[in-house]
Amino acid sequence: MVLLESKLAVVGYPDAPLFNKQTHASSNKIAPSRPCNTYSSSPPTVKKPPRAIIFDLGDVLFQWSARTTTTIPARKLRDILSTSIWHSYERGEISRDECFEQSAQRFSLEAHEIAEAFTQARASVQPDHDIVAFLKELKADPAVEVYAMSNIGQEDYEDVLEGRPEGDPMWLPGLFDNVFSSAGAGHRKPERAFYQQVLDQIGHVGQDVMFIDDKEENIRAARGLGIHGVVFKNGQATVDMLKAILYSPVGQGWRYVYQNANTCNSKTETGVAFADTFAKLLTADTLQDQTLINLSWGTGETWNFFADGDVPALVPGGVFPDDLDTTSLALQVLPPSRDGLVTSVLDRMAACANADGTFMTYFDPERIRIDPIVSANILGCFYSFSRGHLFPKTLDMVHEFIRGRSYLPNGTKYYPSPDVCLFFLSRLLDAPPENDSTGLRQRLAPLLATQVRERIQASLMGGDQSRGTALDIACRILSSAQVGIPTRDYEHERRALLELQAGDGSWETGWIYQYGSTGIKIGNTAVTTAIAVKALQVMSETD
Repeated sequence: MVLLESKLAVVGYPDAPLFNKQTHASSNKIAPSRPCNTYSSSPPTVKKPPRAIIFDLGDVLFQWSARTTTTIPARKLRDILSTSIWHSYERGEISRDECFEQSAQRFSLEAHEIAEAFTQARASVQPDHDIVAFLKELKADPAVEVYAMSNIGQEDYEDVLEGRPEGDPMWLPGLFDNVFSSAGAGHRKPERAFYQQVLDQIGHVGQDVMFIDDKEENIRAARGLGIHGVVFKNGQATVDMLKAILYSPVGQGWRYVYQNANTCNSKTETGVAFADTFAKLLTADTLQDQTLINLSWGTGETWNFFADGDVPALVPGGVFPDDLDTTSLALQVLPPSRDGLVTSVLDRMAACANADGTFMTYFDPERIRIDPIVSANILGCFYSFSRGHLFPKTLDMVHEFIRGRSYLPNGTKYYPSPDVCLFFLSRLLDAPPENDSTGLRQRLAPLLATQVRERIQASLMGGDQSRGTALDIACRILSSAQVGIPTRDYEHERRALLELQAGDGSWETGWIYQYGSTGIKIGNTAVTTAIAVKALQVMSETD
């Protein structure tokens, strides 16, 4: 609609009243956009819940009547709203009085009669109570941002903003973090520039945003910037659809990761917490979302397991060199933009290869540590950059490691869980086919399929004690999917995983790795949750 179809905030204008969840302060982050799908009133299929939801105002948040006591028929009033004159008013190009005067000339009406008709129309506004109640719930939720985006002229916008006291169901600062008006933006829906300004203001890519509007043309325009679009039909159906996305087990898991991926420290089994670079990278890589973490390449070429030099007291001497495991993962998750850096880093890693096919764990010739899973992870990195064929002995070593079930019963030096070991080994199968001239998949996939099946069967027959932690279960699910095992063969794993989800959407911390010197185990709740979320998503996609 038009009347009140605008924003409470002016995109790109310094005097725009932008409402923040806690402080009502303004934000001005910028992000690119990507492609996506549109949806009807049925629940859309989305891989993750939105980080931001944008609502239309007119005919979504509220309904209004074009029937007035003036001589202007309801149809004529709506005709006025669809003219280029009104659209100019919505863009802030002319004032409301100018709009009424020009409309009066065009339709042979009196300007004061048009003004009175729209005054009565504004007074007829009735909120959709289902939407209002849900917006208040969302506004208090730190995991999702809520915005409005409306086609509305400046004076109508001011009336909406100033005409409702705090506590009124239609007091927009109580419902939205920010409200964006076409008058403030200088553009109106479905013009692409309006959507782009909003994305730039809220700092999210299109694929992380959901847009709800009653007009198909506005949804199509949003889709062009990668925004997930939902055509509004009625309030309760929209609320039900959003709750199904946000509060499903997968949705709650994603929301936990949204809030905690950057701040969730790893913890040892003895209770020591520390910032862990590898855990952050693994979380982002598992969910294929770099925006979850705030890591980036600095001036160096290698990465350290411990973030920000946060080496815990458990490390002898408090010194921990940069390692190839973390560096290889960083290369894949955060490809550097510096010219020649990828080649330089890969060359340094290649220099750490041993004659037997293993790799050194650290960029330190005095610290000789070997782990088959670390070597497999490094090999996977080389394959992703089309250099895996240079390390046939490493592939031979990995093949023999799998064939001999050498990860049983207690994993490896750094990775204590057999299921976590198989999870990392199965990731080798992600090597692009065009980069696999060595027959990696043909050599490893059959062995992995057999042994993953063995782990699934053991968890089924052995009961709760054999199924392991949530991390073990999720790793078995992902390994099973990777090697092509039908989901019906491990449906019990999904049920077990769902039973272990906590009320905040997370899963219990499982032991991902351990200190090589002491055997003290280390876990990270964000990593476990990310892997569990991915496991549930993969199962739903392959059902």
